[in-house]
Amino acid sequence: MKKALLTGVAALTLFSAQASIGPQPAKAAITDEIKGIQKFKDITDHWAESSIMQAINRGYVDGFPDGKFLPNNIVTRAEFVKMTVSALALKVDSTSGSWYTPYVSAAQSAGIYKTGDFANSDWTKPMSREEMSKIAVRALGVTDVEDKQWMYLATKNGIITGTAPGEISPEGTTTRAQAIAVIERVLSIKDGKTLASDKYAVAAAELYWHKTNIFTVAEEIFNGPKNSNHRFGITSWKQSNLTVSAPNGSVQGRVNSLIAIDWNDPKDPNRKLLPSKDKFFWLYGGQEKKFSDNDECYILLLDSELTINKNPQGYRTNRLALSVRGYDGAPSKDKITEAMPIRSNDPKKEVYGLVIPKKAHYYDGLLEVGVETITAGAPVYQSRLAVSKL
Repeated sequence: MKKALLTGVAALTLFSAQASIGPQPAKAAITDEIKGIQKFKDITDHWAESSIMQAINRGYVDGFPDGKFLPNNIVTRAEFVKMTVSALALKVDSTSGSWYTPYVSAAQSAGIYKTGDFANSDWTKPMSREEMSKIAVRALGVTDVEDKQWMYLATKNGIITGTAPGEISPEGTTTRAQAIAVIERVLSIKDGKTLASDKYAVAAAELYWHKTNIFTVAEEIFNGPKNSNHRFGITSWKQSNLTVSAPNGSVQGRVNSLIAIDWNDPKDPNRKLLPSKDKFFWLYGGQEKKFSDNDECYILLLDSELTINKNPQGYRTNRLALSVRGYDGAPSKDKITEAMPIRSNDPKKEVYGLVIPKKAHYYDGLLEVGVETITAGAPVYQSRLAVSKL
């Protein structure tokens, strides 16, 4: 199967069959059966009931002697690796040491686990969602991954969903039911299936990965991962470009985040960052213009700061200016036709950024996103964050 890109982490967890870390699993029938296998009494009507029954049918997980499956129990690193290794039918050799040692060795041999994947070597600790995303992504053969990109790849490919709209909880733990759901999704992808993704989780994972979500939220404008030209879009965004510096080191600015919000999606989880509509405006010639529900646009919020400022008289504003260049057409006081500044009149919801149209004319088919220092007579220093081909 061809390698698949993955993204973020959402739900996983599970328990080992070892008596040393939990009750001994039971294979005796407790209640009714599904496809000839035992159905445990605490999974009836559970959201993961079908996935759990499928996992039991495959043989990589089971329940406990008291007739329960304990779907909401937390999974440790060792337990998750054991389940994944068993589900993938990897070769497990007998080795000395803890009960999980042979499964860890099998995972290492198969390349789905690497030394240093976890903050420490304690295999009995609950596995975080980000740690589990590494195992899940590698299980699909993906190895060339940047730091913090694991959850983006897992969410992008439908392996992980959000813990809440727009939240991925990298340090969160996972339950047995969630772990099984993730493993079943990995097996489905390995069988050649394409899974639906949680777009809000993907956007959150992109933000966690490289401090922006513009390539998920406004993919058609900023060229997301579907863009094949590596000079543009998501591949043009580099962490090194998030810092703007004077050659002599007298001033330095840093982009903390650039968040895109879909104005036409009332469920966009980042709309909570904006003030209420009666206190939120776009500016034309300094005049406040009311937003309409019919405005087809994205809001871009920039969070930035000056980390070094040895010339406070020349750089009086402790942030960077955002620009989106490439629009062709006369500015309009009645319609958003190019990048326009925004203003909040709510002191509790101060925002800085731009509004950009979803549909517009462009000079030469290129759109550039950049930041620069805000000066009072001092030199301007700038950095191009991304370039899109339209």
